[in-house]
Parts: sequence; C-alpha cells; structure tokens
Amino acid sequence: MGDRLEGRVAIVTGGSGGIGAATARLFWQEGASVVLVDLDRAALNKTARQISSTGERIAVFAADLVDESLAAMVVGKTVERFGKLDVLANVAAIRVYGPVTEATGESWDRILGVNLRAVANCCKYAIPRMAAGGGGSIVNVSSSNANVGRAGMAQYDATKSALLALTRSMACDHAGEGIRVNTVSPGPTLTPFHIRNRSAKTGESLDEAEAAMRVAGAPNTLLGRQAEPIEIAYAILFLAGPESSYVTGANFSIDGGLSGLRS
Repeated sequence: MGDRLEGRVAIVTGGSGGIGAATARLFWQEGASVVLVDLDRAALNKTARQISSTGERIAVFAADLVDESLAAMVVGKTVERFGKLDVLANVAAIRVYGPVTEATGESWDRILGVNLRAVANCCKYAIPRMAAGGGGSIVNVSSSNANVGRAGMAQYDATKSALLALTRSMACDHAGEGIRVNTVSPGPTLTPFHIRNRSAKTGESLDEAEAAMRVAGAPNTLLGRQAEPIEIAYAILFLAGPESSYVTGANFSIDGGLSGLRS
C-alpha cells in the first residue's frame, strides 16, 4: 500500500468491475476513501468487500447517474460521509454497436445519457464541492476510438469524442478554482465485460473466451497485446494524484500504440 492519495476522497463510477474496479482498488491502496457507483448493487458490494474486507474507507451507491438527482445525491452523500471530495473518476460507459444507419432515437438517448450526460451530471455537482475544498482532480475515461475511429462504432465513438471536448472546456472553466480535468483514452482492454460478451456470443467458456481474445487482440497494437485494467488504472491514478499537478485539459492515450498503427 502507498500514500499517493492519503487522506483524499474519491468517487469512481463504473466501480463494480473492469477498469472502474481496478481504479477503485488502486485508489484505496494509495490511501483514499473511495465511493464506488454503478447500477448493480450486488456487484458493487462484492467489489467493495474485495477491496476492503472490513469496510474501512469505502462506500457504494447503486445509481443511474443519467438521473441528475441521483448524481447530486451521490456527491452529497459522499461529502456527508467523508467530509469532502477530492477526486472524481468517470469510468462508467456503455457501447452500442452498428453503423449510424442502424441507430435509433432510443439508442442515441441511452448512449448519450450514460457516456456523456451522466459524466456532466457528476461533474456539475462535484466541482462546487471540490472548489469549496480548494481544488481537485476529475479524470474522464474516453477511448482510443475518439481519435482513430472504428467500423460499427459510430454512436460510441461520437460520445467518446464529445467527452474529449467536454473535458477541455471544463479544464478551461475551472482551472481558477484549482480543479484539473483530464481524460484517459484506453485502447483494447481485456475486461470481464468483454470476456462475458464474447462467451455469450460464441458459447465458449469464460476461460476459452479470454484466451481467444488475447490471441485476437495481439495484432491490434504495437505492443502485441491488449491492456489489463490495472494498466489503465495506473494512468488514472497519475492524473488523480499530486504528480500530475501541472496537467489539465490533457488526453493520455493508453493504447499500446494503437493510435500509431491507425494514424
């Protein structure tokens, strides 16, 4: 355990699994009090127990942050319990597959809601709390697709590109309050979500699906493999912590060189 976030309070959305859970665990190990937010309460509780068996410095909220009132509640309850808010990591996201010709009003509403509006909702209520405490750090998780694009991902790519613009604008708006706002753009990352999806589609076991994904992902990056969630979490930790005190409005591509291959 380290002390890079000692005494700080952090909210991590999408905290029940994948990059979100890895980030929450790393924050906690570095001394932060951590609030995990996601939709599945059972999954949240399981992740929280894995991070802190005693329940020390950890809390969970099952909430759909597309609902502005729930985003306000999560931020308010976090400050009520832990006394302040220093870090917000917006990791939660969904994907909708297919070209824009297959998009529907419903699919646009849902993906814009989760991938953009929920982020804005959390920031809206987190920023005043951070400002009251003298500043803070917001880290939004975008995607390498925001910069290079990928077939069949029109709606997802659009939301992740918009998130880069939102981040830059918030960095401009709130630098004077001591609040830094940055993005991390992961490339292919081997998460339980993706493994389960492949298993459901192919009928493979989870182990078989993971092995197949490792092989299939090898040619897609310069490093010849997909990322592990913890590798993305370390980038988020850097931007959340004191080592990045002179970084705001930036986008960190953590993609194994994928952008280099596609540029």
